[in-house]
Amino acid sequence: MALPPSLALPPVVQTARWIVRPTALLDKARQDCGDVVTLNFAPAGRFILTSDPADVRRLFTAPPDEVPTATANSPIGPLVGDHSLLTLNGREHLRQRKLLLPSFHGDRLRAYADIIETEAHARIDTWQPGAEMRLQPHMSAITLEVILRAVFGVEDKARHAALRTAIEDLILFTASPKAILSAIVTTQRGKLTGPLRGKAAAMDALLYEEIASHRAHGSLEDREDILSLMMCAQDEDGHAMTDIELRDELVTLLLAGHETTATSLSWAIERLLRTPHALARVTDDIDDDAYLDAVIHETLRSRPVVPIVGRTLQAPMTFGAYEIPAGSFAGASLYGTNHNPAVYDEPKAFRPERFLDRKPDTYAWIPFGGGVRRCIGAAFAQMEMKIILRAMLSRARLEAVDLRPERVRRRNITFVPEHGTTVRVRAVDRVPARREPVAA
Repeated sequence: MALPPSLALPPVVQTARWIVRPTALLDKARQDCGDVVTLNFAPAGRFILTSDPADVRRLFTAPPDEVPTATANSPIGPLVGDHSLLTLNGREHLRQRKLLLPSFHGDRLRAYADIIETEAHARIDTWQPGAEMRLQPHMSAITLEVILRAVFGVEDKARHAALRTAIEDLILFTASPKAILSAIVTTQRGKLTGPLRGKAAAMDALLYEEIASHRAHGSLEDREDILSLMMCAQDEDGHAMTDIELRDELVTLLLAGHETTATSLSWAIERLLRTPHALARVTDDIDDDAYLDAVIHETLRSRPVVPIVGRTLQAPMTFGAYEIPAGSFAGASLYGTNHNPAVYDEPKAFRPERFLDRKPDTYAWIPFGGGVRRCIGAAFAQMEMKIILRAMLSRARLEAVDLRPERVRRRNITFVPEHGTTVRVRAVDRVPARREPVAA
């Protein structure tokens, strides 16, 4: 059987478009080739991508040893390390996932609600009526503080400030197209090089200091931060996580739970400000959990932050009418599946109402991936979005500086608003209403 059709563009051109205008490339792939397409990137090579929910189900439910993750061979692999949930496969992946799951249990998540709400209101308190600003940096500041407090549990003020600076420095460096190209080359070598290596080392030194501080603290079972819970967890053989395992999972939680959630929050406001009926409905009854949930679901559908999930096939797999040979680099298009016109009427339109009378489909709504590799922090991210959106929409009246939709731009491995969701602050309520923490 022939491979899926490919775009009639040289690999260098496909790579350039993937970096500069990624969603335009994915839209063209669907238009020219359908749900299943062969993309050719330089120097990575051939990548087969599907947007068909039936194929996605097949990929996500296949035996793990037949579809191991390809993250270790991606630009993010050398950064998160060999002991990350994103790069591990087989029994080691399942072991690590079991050790982490208790930290993200529903009852445990509620303990973090106050931290999220406090950081959200503290940031909103700095906004001035009449000011124009890019919302994305503000959302990033909130989610980073949540990570430092709820996940890392940093109590030392000096280390807190140093770690925040090191993380921001690393993420800012990786935001440029030049850094993306450098990361692609680095991936082929399997290790970090150049300035990225130095910036990662600076962050690592502080993370290891924090791990050592936790170990010296004692009584970890009395603490509620996720790092303490991770250090207390033991596998079936009674073994706890080593320092390097803890480091790799902390970096994973940082990358998966900081910029991604901040970007989704920015997209939510960008979409609402250009959809008046949705903005009016959610602000008129900010305590309507069902509609606020629908806004979050529609944001994650229409603007998935991570575009694809990749696997390295160890056995042949069928995508539609095509049999993909073993050894292929293949994956699901989160963007393409979430915009599949066979599933979603007017997929380009922002319509939260589509999720009021139905729950998101497991294999047609995949902003967090799926199967045994579904993002472990999905519930945390949605809870965090709900608390922060409710705080913003109840206290601040924002308007778009330019009513034209912001285009999708690549930042690191994520899809962000081109202008960072530029808004004008019309008014801010200085007395935040206190609410019960959101149930996870």
